[in-house]
Amino acid sequence: MRTIIMMLAIIIGGTAVMGTWSLHGQVPMAKTQAPGFFRTMVGDFQVTALNDGVIPWPTKTVLPTATAEQIEKGLFETGLTDPVGMSYNAFLVNTGTKLVLIDVGTGGKLNDSPAFRGAGLLLANLRAAGYETEQVDEIYITHLGPDHIGGLTQGSKPTFPNAKLRAAKAEVAVFLEDRGLQRGDSVWRPFRAGLFEPYIKAGRFEDFDQDIVLVPGIRALATPGHTPGHTSYLIESKGQTLIVLGDLVHAGAIQFTYPSLPTVFDADQKGGIAQRERIFRLAAEKDYWVAGAHLSFPGIGHIRSEQGRYRWAPVNYTIPD
Repeated sequence: MRTIIMMLAIIIGGTAVMGTWSLHGQVPMAKTQAPGFFRTMVGDFQVTALNDGVIPWPTKTVLPTATAEQIEKGLFETGLTDPVGMSYNAFLVNTGTKLVLIDVGTGGKLNDSPAFRGAGLLLANLRAAGYETEQVDEIYITHLGPDHIGGLTQGSKPTFPNAKLRAAKAEVAVFLEDRGLQRGDSVWRPFRAGLFEPYIKAGRFEDFDQDIVLVPGIRALATPGHTPGHTSYLIESKGQTLIVLGDLVHAGAIQFTYPSLPTVFDADQKGGIAQRERIFRLAAEKDYWVAGAHLSFPGIGHIRSEQGRYRWAPVNYTIPD
């Protein structure tokens, strides 16, 4: 009898545990990641990558001239499958005296377009990183892609009320002065001009036409091709250098191996290829850090050159001291 009671107890207890497991198994899966910010140091400067969203893109759409073999090989070597989630990143640089934001995301203005649907997270990630919009001193624009400038305003007001906005003259003049516009550009002119307007009215917009030092430790670097005035930025401190690429790379799984592959987004494909190859060579030879707007978040790492080809070496995850 005692044996039977013990067996019943074991069965009942096991059933209770199984019931608990069953209940735990019904917990819904979370659909979010940790906040999209990542910090690293470049000399004495702190650089914070800010993610605005991740949008899936078929590789053949991004790189229309890539062969099936190139795509298959590149995706296999990097453990990816199509469509590939493309990160939309911006970068915040704290020099110790200035807080500089390079690109500002979509501002959530373009969710009706599949190319931008799901983006617009930059402000939330900026705040999660411990910053407020009022603290940003300067904004530098790599180019006028909607996913790089959409966050400049909220309604008709500047998102960053105390910031000076700066961009290359070759990039903005055609839109602000309405001259020589192509039909496709004309569609975007009101959108782009409207984003710049509150900064212009407040006397807080400046353009530049040379590779000038904008603040101590940050210098403009003309890289035209993707757009006429596309600009990268050199961040330099204590012997370390980081190049904020902008849109020189859209599909890192393929373009590091085949930098001569243009993207569908390039206004001047030959120019885009020339700049990509130039900056890849420079970064690899000088061991510079690079940060890419569309490299997998946080988009920071090194470019290595091996046996006539380049490869991407992403930053190691660390916690700042």
